[in-house]
Amino acid sequence: MILVAGSSANAQNIGAGSGEAFSVVAASTGMAMMSVDALNARMTSAQFAGLSNDAVSYGGSAYFAYGRALLGAEMQRSAYGQEGLNNGRTDDLSSVQGAITVGYALVSTRSLTLFPQLGVGLGKMNVSMRDAGGSRSTVTEPTFDEIAQAPGSESTVSAKNLLYTIGGGADYLVAPRGASKGVVLGVRAGVQTSPNRAVWTRGGQNVAGGPDVGPGGPFLRVLVGVGGR
Repeated sequence: MILVAGSSANAQNIGAGSGEAFSVVAASTGMAMMSVDALNARMTSAQFAGLSNDAVSYGGSAYFAYGRALLGAEMQRSAYGQEGLNNGRTDDLSSVQGAITVGYALVSTRSLTLFPQLGVGLGKMNVSMRDAGGSRSTVTEPTFDEIAQAPGSESTVSAKNLLYTIGGGADYLVAPRGASKGVVLGVRAGVQTSPNRAVWTRGGQNVAGGPDVGPGGPFLRVLVGVGGR
């Protein structure tokens, strides 16, 4: 519900509280999830273990407050873990996401900011495959399946995607009485989505026939940082 603070209803005072949010710079950690069914169908057919769909994520974010408008950026890395079988083959999955974010403080008091947030940026997903003592595909432009069948000691294939996020957050400013700056404790939650088809590469080589996956799914993060007005 959107409340009107005072008698005016301009863009800077729609919402609860004083109408002036605080700016934040913070480190974050949490969890993320991604659908890996299409990827695992290819990995298991090449005698690799299926990859996990949940990850530990960590990174940082910041936003600058202009009235109630929140303009910022974030960078996150998600590690989905290494899997292995007794045939000597191991694989792991990780992703990196960076986005520009915009938000609006629906609640803005001296110590609390609550806001919805939208983001747009880029995501990169890395799949590493290893076969102890195995041969490596030397095809100039290999397919994803050819690499999976013969990864050698290690082959890493990467997919880049456009990335969109929708979600929200809450930040609480802990500051000494009368001070305008202090420690910020926060939380973020939302969903990431990658609408375009993944473009796969290996060390600068194009990789054809890769699965259509991207670093998308729900996320939840906690933050600790500094903030102030």
